[in-house]
Amino acid sequence: MEHQHHVFIGVDTHKDQHTAVVCNCWHKNLGVIETPNNPVAFPTFLEQVLASTPNGLIPVFGLEDTGGLGHTLAVFLLKAGYVVKEVNSIRSDRQRNRSPHPDKSDPDDAKAVAKVLINDFDELPDARADELPLAIAQLVHHREHLVNEQTRVKNRFHAAIHQQYADYREFFKDPFGHAALAFWHRFPSSEHLKNIGVTSLASFLRKHSNNRVSTRKAERILSLINRDKNPSLPQQTRDFIIRSLVERLWLLEKESLTVEERLALLIKQTGLQLETMDGINTITAAALIADIRDISRFASSAKLARYAGVAPLKKSSGQKKRFKKSKGGRRSLNTVIYQIALNQICLDRKGQPRNHVARNYFLKKVAEGKTKKEALTCLMRRLCDIIFVLMRDKCAYSYPQKPDVDKASPAA
Repeated sequence: MEHQHHVFIGVDTHKDQHTAVVCNCWHKNLGVIETPNNPVAFPTFLEQVLASTPNGLIPVFGLEDTGGLGHTLAVFLLKAGYVVKEVNSIRSDRQRNRSPHPDKSDPDDAKAVAKVLINDFDELPDARADELPLAIAQLVHHREHLVNEQTRVKNRFHAAIHQQYADYREFFKDPFGHAALAFWHRFPSSEHLKNIGVTSLASFLRKHSNNRVSTRKAERILSLINRDKNPSLPQQTRDFIIRSLVERLWLLEKESLTVEERLALLIKQTGLQLETMDGINTITAAALIADIRDISRFASSAKLARYAGVAPLKKSSGQKKRFKKSKGGRRSLNTVIYQIALNQICLDRKGQPRNHVARNYFLKKVAEGKTKKEALTCLMRRLCDIIFVLMRDKCAYSYPQKPDVDKASPAA
């Protein structure tokens, strides 16, 4: 690319308004433009950019958060035929802090984006107009909020139910199972069990547990409670709160299932077959797509590993060759790959490895003298290779013909 034939527009994106700075290849400001984050205002924004562009020069754009607040503007510019680059906010922040006077304002941030665009143009990934990964990412984030909300509700439930049943943890193995939630909703305190016998309670529990709860469970519950306790106003209030919390948990569970169904449909539209590999289900596959988005952004699996924070950092000096575990990269992606690796080396209920290739590779690294954490990191690095090929070729995972842990690879 010949920089002298272009002008560089750095855009600092926000929820309500974007700020753009137009620069030439010598970092000279040619104009500052502000536009509402509204597609109706984007044609006017483009006209202002072209008015600030000297004749004969071609504008190129650099935007932060092209998968979020800047997505609508990025799609508009791409459809208009312009080159749009995605600028990581870490790069622009470093560029701004290099200044002798690192002031913080929207024009300063936009100027930093423009400088990154000029200096690192060939290294920056192209923005994409594909909305499918964005839709998956939005659903993944929505599900994370639902899970967090479930955790908050469960914590409140524990505090409330403990005052009603001191031994409530002994009632059910899982206090949030189907039978347990039905029990808490019907009998939020011992007062509601005064006229309930073993047979009636056992029948109620079997109805809500697909006949998995025995009469012995009902006897156990009734033996742990004090049914002679007189009701009080605080207790009646807690009854209402507990029922409300149970209904909230039912609603969150139903919504989570709906989100998972929509995720499954969107993943199918991508043509990817990530779920064919052990340790990857619908949620995990969606999380991978949400974090990686377009695999063509990465020239190799090594780039993907670096992006995920799996590749080790080299810390060598003189004759000492050392490597250090990376704390950078996209931590959400790192967590997903860690969970996949952990799942693959575990044993199932029959004592068989869930993925014998991954477990053999893990045990081999441990035998070589690596700690279990180091061996798991090695497996995560190998998984980056496999995930890269699965997403690049849209193929299904299959075990190698010969279980050679050093040559484990996916095949179409």
